[in-house]
Amino acid sequence: LDNTFIEKYWISNSETLSIDKMQQEYKCCGATSFENWDKSRWRKESNTTNLVPDSCCKTVTPNCGKRNHPSSIPYTGCIHRFSEELKQQLVIICAVGLGISVIQIFGMILSCFLYFKLKGDDD
Repeated sequence: LDNTFIEKYWISNSETLSIDKMQQEYKCCGATSFENWDKSRWRKESNTTNLVPDSCCKTVTPNCGKRNHPSSIPYTGCIHRFSEELKQQLVIICAVGLGISVIQIFGMILSCFLYFKLKGDDD
């Protein structure tokens, strides 16, 4: 992901749109931090005066990326935001899995009781 931000932004239109959407949706800036943009091809090869892309801004307006102040942009990178999101989803998945396991075990116990009850009636 880090390489995509540094090498592909502004070069590949589809990846640029994806990164812009990701930064706006997850309220993040750069792969690991907003400082990733200092090393990017976008900063080196374009004649922009922005320090970060406008999609990093908390409120997206034209040329809002000229300032990298905490009031303007989130300092957190998108990788960190993704890992937080993944942890939240993982907790939900584990809880659902545990709930299903408990139901399965309860069903097996009831099946054993029924088996022994029916086996006892045959004798």
